[in-house]
Amino acid sequence: MGVDELGSEDVNTEILQRLTRVETKLDMQLDARDKAAEALQSAKSAHHRLEEFKQRLDEMDKHYDNEIRLLNARVEAESTALAARIKAENQERKLDRRWMIATMLTVAGLVLTGIKLF
Repeated sequence: MGVDELGSEDVNTEILQRLTRVETKLDMQLDARDKAAEALQSAKSAHHRLEEFKQRLDEMDKHYDNEIRLLNARVEAESTALAARIKAENQERKLDRRWMIATMLTVAGLVLTGIKLF
């Protein structure tokens, strides 16, 4: 079908239809570009918020690492003090037992001496 066979009005209609399709495709591409720009902006905003959360999480991590380190030092100090106290109490018990055994031997010796005298 050539241009000669179609009437001038048909040619204008055909051109108008094709221009309308091109315009529609162009509108769709522009809409897609706008949506892509919005998505990019949203992604940048989300990335910024994630960076803020990461920074706050790092700060909290450092804070609690220090707190845990301080608690570990305190537990270590308490454990050392408790171990020293237990060791001292054990030494004291040993001395008390030695004193009791020595006292009982002395009393037994005095009793035997008293029995021999009478």
